[in-house]
Amino acid sequence: MKRQKKIIFTCALGLSLLTVAVPSFAAKTAELASGGWSESEGYYNNSSSDGVSALLASSSTPDSHIGQRLTRNVGSSASPIWEDAAYGKTVWYNVPHYTTARMELSDGTVKTTSGRVYNNSSWVSEATSPYYRIDEWSFENTEARTYWGQS
Repeated sequence: MKRQKKIIFTCALGLSLLTVAVPSFAAKTAELASGGWSESEGYYNNSSSDGVSALLASSSTPDSHIGQRLTRNVGSSASPIWEDAAYGKTVWYNVPHYTTARMELSDGTVKTTSGRVYNNSSWVSEATSPYYRIDEWSFENTEARTYWGQS
C-alpha cells in the first residue's frame, strides 16, 4: 500500500509540473519566429536541436522564404522623397504558418510592421510592412527584416 501511494504521488507531481511547464514553453515558442531574413545577416533558421520542433511539425523549415527591401519615390524626380518597406513571402506546404515583414532600426526597434500574415489555401503567406520615410537629418540605420513561423 505504501508503494502504491509513492507511485501515485510521483505521477501526480510529474503531471502537475508538466501542466505548469508546457504552457510556459508554448508561450515562449509562440513569441519567437522560427527563422527569417535581414539585410545585414541574410537568411537564418532558429530551429531547435532538441528534437521537440521535429515532433511538433512535419517540417522544421519552409519550402522557401524570400525577404527584400522595397523602395519608392513619393516626391518628384527633381526632389525625390524616398520611402522603404519590407516584403516577405513564405511557401510551406501542408504547414499552417505566417510571415511578418518589418522595417527596423539596426538595434531591433520596430518602425513599421505588417503583423503576422497567415498562409492562404495554397500554403503561401506574403507580408509587406507599411512604408517608412527616414528623416534625412536623423541618421537612422534602418533595415528590412522578415520572419516566418508556424501557426
